Amino acid sequence: MKRDGSRISTHEHEDILSWAEAREARPVEVRNFDGEKINDRVRFRFPGEEYPDESDLEWDQFFDIFDREQLEFHFEDIADEALENRNVYQFRPRSY
Repeated sequence: MKRDGSRISTHEHEDILSWAEAREARPVEVRNFDGEKINDRVRFRFPGEEYPDESDLEWDQFFDIFDREQLEFHFEDIADEALENRNVYQFRPRSY
């Protein structure tokens, strides 16, 4: 895990899983409405969200894609009180 102020980046599965579970987020694969792959291939679905361009993934499937595409998970270390911002994250190409 790499920290820059309140910004954190990691490719460690345990860190990502812990972050997602704390927010009841589930991994999904994203597809265009035409069924073609798009750049943001994986993301998280949070409670109360559901979009037609998503397919549920098991955690092992998610991490297979995450590792194969050499992604890195970026998020802000925000206090739980800031609920409106605590689900902000990005997947980017791995920098280390």
